[in-house]
Amino acid sequence: MGVPRTQRAEQPKLVKISDLAKMSGVPTPTIKHYVREGLLSGPHKRTSRNMAYYDARLADRVRVIKELQQEKFLPLKIISDLLEPPPSAAIRADLDQVQRRQLGELEPAIRAGSLEARRKRVAAPARKRSKSEVLADLMMSAEDLEFMGSLNLVSATAFRGGDAVYTGADLDLLEIIDETRRKGLGDLFPMSILEPYAAAIRTLVRVEIELFRRQVLSGAKLPALGLDEIAREATALGERLVVAMRAKLMIPELQAVAKPPEPPATDEKPPAAPPPPRRRH
Repeated sequence: MGVPRTQRAEQPKLVKISDLAKMSGVPTPTIKHYVREGLLSGPHKRTSRNMAYYDARLADRVRVIKELQQEKFLPLKIISDLLEPPPSAAIRADLDQVQRRQLGELEPAIRAGSLEARRKRVAAPARKRSKSEVLADLMMSAEDLEFMGSLNLVSATAFRGGDAVYTGADLDLLEIIDETRRKGLGDLFPMSILEPYAAAIRTLVRVEIELFRRQVLSGAKLPALGLDEIAREATALGERLVVAMRAKLMIPELQAVAKPPEPPATDEKPPAAPPPPRRRH
């Protein structure tokens, strides 16, 4: 005798990962990365080695994960703790108060980190490392290099005996990631966080370029220097400006996030005052 239809567990709608990407607006490689990191459940059903179907309800969860990365700059480990188990896209209700208290307690550490960053910004001689040296000496994998390359964050500036060579900002990025991992902060700064960071900074760079174009190329009063030298000076000063403004704006933003939410507004009107007593004649 079959199980009554009303007693059967509701079967989710199944979609291919390409459809899940379209529904969520998040690229397929990013969704696969979320699966590897444990934020999404794996395929609900496989019909062959290369054909898998996923729970369509995961689309909302994928969107929320992406928003938390881009808007709150949270690492995936913290996002995993914040969310209910998949396929839910909801934030755990019991975490709000704890998270706000923890954020409020970070202010002294943020101030100290800003001071340390400023102290470390000193001139250094030109350096370079080959790809084989990076893989041997730094806590970086070939997959990490490939991922950063896909974001246009690192690229070889030369080749030595067929081996790629990294210099300048490319090498700085690789060594910073290596340092975060050696200090045990890899989960706080996972590779996935580079994507929202790159998007935000790319927007800033575009603003800087547009401002430079408008001010410099439109005839602004400038010192008697070549345009290339003016650009170098402006870039160096712009970097210092961004670092200083980030340090200045971080604390108020942190305080705003740590502040408990205001109680919801209500449309209820206060009870009307009772009418005055009637006078007896």
